[in-house]
Amino acid sequence: MRYTGLLLALVAGTTTAAIAGDRVLIDPVQFMVSWPDLVGRDVVITKGRIVVASDAFMILKLPGGNVTLMPPWRDRDDLRPLFEHCTEVITDDRCDVAAQGTVGKMRVGDGPQLKDVDFFKPAGQ
Repeated sequence: MRYTGLLLALVAGTTTAAIAGDRVLIDPVQFMVSWPDLVGRDVVITKGRIVVASDAFMILKLPGGNVTLMPPWRDRDDLRPLFEHCTEVITDDRCDVAAQGTVGKMRVGDGPQLKDVDFFKPAGQ
């Protein structure tokens, strides 16, 4: 997982949503409230916890719900620690990430999903 100075600086200074280029930087609660309006947009969810990590999909737990993360994975090297620590339903803070991807809607259940996902360490870790 890469440390991105600009991302960390933006994350540290925001509590709701900010726009960085074409990407929306958003906190997890705000994402769960407004994700239907973000379909098709590239977002960075500032912090969530990965559970059930696999190459086929992952779940990002957020306050208020879950986001299904779908490949392709932008940086496959990010998968090593996730596969090592985050393949179960119960995980710990080693599985906390900021996740960037394109917002979509699941075909089954109509919940939120991110595709073309990249992972970062959240601010403060």
